Amino acid sequence: MSEETRSAEETGTPVAVSLGLAGASREEADAFLRDQRHHMHEQLKEIGLRLWELRLGVLLRIATAFVGVAVAAALAFMIWNAANSNDLVIDAFAVPPELAAHGLSGPVVAAKLSDKIAVMQAETRSDRPAKSYAGLSEGLKLEIPETGVSLSELDRFLRQQLGHDLHIGGEMVQTDRGVAFTARVGSDGSATVAGAESDTDNLLQKLAEQVYRITQPYRYAVWLQDHGRITEAIAALKAAATSGPAGERAWAYNGWAIIAAQFENTPAAFALWRKSQAANPDFYFPLLNTAQMENRLGRVEASRRDEALAMAMLVAHGRDYALSQRLSVVEHNIRSEMFSHQGALLEAAEQDRQSIAGGAPGRNPALAENLAALHEPGQARAVLAEAPVVPRGGSTAGVAAIITLRARLMIALESRDWPEALAADRSVAPLLAQYSGFADTRVTFFDPVVALALAHVRQLPAAEARLKPMPADCYRCLITRAQVAALQGQVSRADFWFARAVQAAPSAPFAYHDWGRALLERGKPDAAIEKFKTSNTKGPHFADPLEGWGEALMAKNQSHLALAKFAQAEKYAPNWGRLHLKWGEALAFSGKRDEAKTQFARAATLDLTPSEKSDLMRASHG
Repeated sequence: MSEETRSAEETGTPVAVSLGLAGASREEADAFLRDQRHHMHEQLKEIGLRLWELRLGVLLRIATAFVGVAVAAALAFMIWNAANSNDLVIDAFAVPPELAAHGLSGPVVAAKLSDKIAVMQAETRSDRPAKSYAGLSEGLKLEIPETGVSLSELDRFLRQQLGHDLHIGGEMVQTDRGVAFTARVGSDGSATVAGAESDTDNLLQKLAEQVYRITQPYRYAVWLQDHGRITEAIAALKAAATSGPAGERAWAYNGWAIIAAQFENTPAAFALWRKSQAANPDFYFPLLNTAQMENRLGRVEASRRDEALAMAMLVAHGRDYALSQRLSVVEHNIRSEMFSHQGALLEAAEQDRQSIAGGAPGRNPALAENLAALHEPGQARAVLAEAPVVPRGGSTAGVAAIITLRARLMIALESRDWPEALAADRSVAPLLAQYSGFADTRVTFFDPVVALALAHVRQLPAAEARLKPMPADCYRCLITRAQVAALQGQVSRADFWFARAVQAAPSAPFAYHDWGRALLERGKPDAAIEKFKTSNTKGPHFADPLEGWGEALMAKNQSHLALAKFAQAEKYAPNWGRLHLKWGEALAFSGKRDEAKTQFARAATLDLTPSEKSDLMRASHG
């Protein structure tokens, strides 16, 4: 090995460099090395840039793929949306230039018409979903690259080719007497209104009503009712029911029946509901309305049967007829009624609260009645006071009025406020003068409470006069006959009517309870317990027979056994003043004075009748 090579190896200098620098000065060698390092740095920098270019290229391809997928997904959605489109599209009207110069261009006329229909839609209170009216908005103005086609134009094209939109067009023309507007609703019909040009706004309102009538006849009829135009509503429903499209007939018969129930009579309403059901066997509304009317007539077993059928229909087919949020409300309403029939009043009240929270403030009277049955008349009054005022002449105004009045009567009954019950009765006649169709339900829905109030204030002939026309298939009427007889000491007569009530509704717990209460007041606790047991079997969550059972055990000097019954009853009526009063008495008789004081203190915070307040005063100071 040469000396130069050994020197290079020993110094760590590359051999090639060392050889290339042989004989060079130190300065020249340093300059050469700096130049080589700079050259290598530039090469590495260039390699790094190329690597980043490769990475960015990969990322660009990935991004492009994502954009492509997104565009494809958006296009697929637009196609699906267009294929499922079923809107009512209001196109620009044809307007002569001389009229357009006055500010009523084709788009302006269409926009005004659309606005008026939108107001009518918002004012229509119905569970039936509304069709949507698409106005003149051009939608997004973003341009699709390299096509010059806007998204709105593409969407419009797809809807025309794939969708089922119904286009509403027309024209405005000048006449000898002013102007005329004509709207054409696809091939479904047309309407023309005419008048002075200065009355354009009213003319467009009339035209909007006609478009609403052609496109949504049922909701149009409801809108008419809500505006007090009952005769026009009946005419619209009759036309839709007898000669309208097949999909409208069940709805139309149902709406017609609701009007008949308020302004004609119940047989006419039942007949129309049957026609509605026949037109569409999966439609739950007519059966539900039938069940509610049967309940007002006191036909408990028929009402329970039809409620169960309506619930099954709602679960199976409800989404075909109402929006999901409305279905939830209706389901809560049905469950409330079903619980009430079983005496499960705490559960019924909870269903009412959920219904109200879901957007049904008209459920307040039902909640108030259930609270009264739970022996909370003070809370019931508060809930009834919070009920919104239903506009007079509205489609539900009559029903709202009668269930509100019924709640007043039930609160008075629970409070033993007989003057209030008779005052509420004086409101019935004016109500029936306005809603004559409810005359059939007066004797079954109102008079049982009124007859009982009259009997308690010893107006016995008046009470008997109220009882006389009551039908034999009215459950609550039969119970009231028995109770009025019991108040008069007519034991055999009372038992006869209690037995008839049990026969009329064998699955209901109420007649058994009331019969047991009557037997207890006669001094027959053993016979009373048998009735309370049967009532408890029919309605396991009904607190009243359990409380009555406890009182019967106390009457047999078995207060220690009564304690379990009172504790059980509290689960189903926790705020019942009398329950806690009697519970305290049973505890005192059992020698548990401290626990008795707790129950008496609890009773003092709850609703009590005047006689119960006197009993509490004696017991708590005894």
